[in-house]
Amino acid sequence: MEHRIVAAIDFGTHGTGYAWAFTSERDREPRQRSIHFFDEWAGQPSSYIKNRTALLLGPDGAPVEWGHQARRRFHTDSRTGAFEYVDQFKMDLLQDPDPDVPGTSVARRSDMSSYLVTTYLQLFFQFAVRDIVARSGVNEGEILWCLTVPAIWRDRERQIMRQCAERAGIPGDQLLLAVEPEVAALYCRHDAGLPGTDAAGDRFMVVDAGGGTVDITAYEVTDLGLTEIGYTSGGGHGSTYLDLDFISEAMVRRLGRASLDAAYDADRGAFADLLDSWERAKLSFDPTAGHALVVPLSNRLYRNLDSVARDKLGRAQNGIDDEIILDPVEAIGLFDRTVEPILDLVDDQLARIGDAGVGRILLVGGFAQSRHLQNQLRQRIGSRATLVIPSKPAWAVLIGAVHYALAPSTAIVGRRSRFTYGVSVAMKFEEGRDPEEYRTFDYANVAKSNNRFDAFVPAGEIIASGHEVRRTYLPLQDGQTAIGIKIFTSMDPEPRYVTDSGCSQVGYLTVDATDSLSLPTPDRTSEVIMTFGGTEISVRARDLKSEQDVRVTVDFVTDHSTDLERLGSAATTRTMRKRSAND
Repeated sequence: MEHRIVAAIDFGTHGTGYAWAFTSERDREPRQRSIHFFDEWAGQPSSYIKNRTALLLGPDGAPVEWGHQARRRFHTDSRTGAFEYVDQFKMDLLQDPDPDVPGTSVARRSDMSSYLVTTYLQLFFQFAVRDIVARSGVNEGEILWCLTVPAIWRDRERQIMRQCAERAGIPGDQLLLAVEPEVAALYCRHDAGLPGTDAAGDRFMVVDAGGGTVDITAYEVTDLGLTEIGYTSGGGHGSTYLDLDFISEAMVRRLGRASLDAAYDADRGAFADLLDSWERAKLSFDPTAGHALVVPLSNRLYRNLDSVARDKLGRAQNGIDDEIILDPVEAIGLFDRTVEPILDLVDDQLARIGDAGVGRILLVGGFAQSRHLQNQLRQRIGSRATLVIPSKPAWAVLIGAVHYALAPSTAIVGRRSRFTYGVSVAMKFEEGRDPEEYRTFDYANVAKSNNRFDAFVPAGEIIASGHEVRRTYLPLQDGQTAIGIKIFTSMDPEPRYVTDSGCSQVGYLTVDATDSLSLPTPDRTSEVIMTFGGTEISVRARDLKSEQDVRVTVDFVTDHSTDLERLGSAATTRTMRKRSAND
């Protein structure tokens, strides 16, 4: 069925929104496109394009409420004592710390975080479908969906995200994944019309500062579209961590942990009001004005503070006990625990880009509205670039994703490969160079070296969108019914062995070889084609003797170390051919 609508879902740590457009809009000038969105969520404190990424779970783990309503009910309904309120679960999909991504850590078990992501997306998707169908008159099957993911996510997390989305009801053949800073760049070009982002040769950096993460990379404008010139970096430095510090540091220091816990247990709704007040205060805080950061305490919260807490608060704030007052020095110290790592990431990005540099640094995302972040970033970059903040920085990823979905093949025409991608194979054994323990023998009793890294693309190289790498392989032994191949990454552009330092197994490829069992082993060639340069790596394979497609399974999630022993994994490289979609 032909797609008549593209719909984007910006799935964020703090908030999630959707926007859509008719596919006929792709024929219009980008700045003239009509893009629709929803901003009247039940329970929200004010009109905004995103609902809260939160769930209220019942005793059996099933969802009771979602979005703003989940928090509202948890904080106001005395019957929810046995229920569990969960939020900020998106980044828990990044299960293992990534040495190239500062700030990433393990927070929940992967299976639980996958359940939470799937459950939330299912409720959100069902709501979005009903609204879009009602407002557009199209059928559900005529909608192409685009789901955003952080640039710092590896292939593993992107595959899990796709699996969660499909389990939530989004058809896999109607689903694109889009990288958040990439689509934010499209918003700055197409909607905001920012100077320095539109003419061929323009170079700019995108700093996407959201609720839970910060993503940074850089682009150059070409006649065909955007080419990535930066090196993806980022981590858990979003504004949510500042919120946690406000409670655990500023509030505890003034009220004491016991009094704070008692007030929370007495009326959880009062804390929802407090955090709303804090949200407004933190974005407007500007230390250059010399004013303190003031967060009012609601009457509900004040009434539930015991006398000890009130006295302690008053003594700490010159007698004022109905507000939280942070003098500029204390507020700056609180902010800088989150802001300083962002500034360091920008410094590192500029250093890695080199002397050519960038003309503009675009600050987008919800945290981009923080005046303190803006001021600190402007001071840090100095004369190296010009800082630009679009008028609606929190909209950038969502609206940019609609532009991307309208023309995904031409939006980003080149991406820098973050890793060297390759597979573990057996190659000709080189005496005096290959370790003796790697020596093995193939079906013809020819000495081979196991654990060789057969590289498909090298780290740091800019890969054209749709770039294909083709390799042909043989079974290592007679009678193999399948070829099992481990997929590896490395930061080294030219690794020799998959056991080298810095090499990591990230996936597993199974090629079905049953159709060629009747042939002599030297004729049982299978061609594996990997396509790079997009947001996801795609793989297909063909049996070259029969010219028939064969079944291929790629798994970036599960550890299949025992499966390789069962299948007899090694394959010998025969040939290589490369082709780009732009060739």
